[in-house]
Amino acid sequence: MPLPAYTHWQHIALDIFSQKYHQYGESWSELSLPSLVDILYIKASRIRTLMQSNAPAATGESSLNDWLALANYAALTIARLRHLSPDHLSQIYAEAEALLERKNADYGNAWQHMRPLAFIEFILMKLARIRQMDASPATYADSISDNLFDIINYAFLYLSRYGDTTATT
Repeated sequence: MPLPAYTHWQHIALDIFSQKYHQYGESWSELSLPSLVDILYIKASRIRTLMQSNAPAATGESSLNDWLALANYAALTIARLRHLSPDHLSQIYAEAEALLERKNADYGNAWQHMRPLAFIEFILMKLARIRQMDASPATYADSISDNLFDIINYAFLYLSRYGDTTATT
């Protein structure tokens, strides 16, 4: 059973991607897999820093765009691994949602009891795993993709649970 808030955030992420794609084209395609992973790491690190400082961002920007960027860059990285065009992002999001539904069948909605910091720390853990494999994408493509799907789901689940606020505890 789809989560309405999850689908809502998916649509917002796709809208943002569409706007950025219209503005910048496929400039992201110049990045290697390790660089895409580093962008994910930078976004996740910023979110954790904001959560731990419990202070407004020096730039005045909320972390909302970073959460959505995590989902979009993870989906773009999956597209890169699968040699797909960015036109397939909605298909990748549908695949992530189907995975979430299967996992919820096993775990229930345990994510609803997760603390805000856990979401970003789980994402950082997934990125640490990916960084151990990204030098050999042909060998580890499936494992890298699995971790990227989890990143998409953690980002959308965080937004589904906490919305566009910077929750800290």
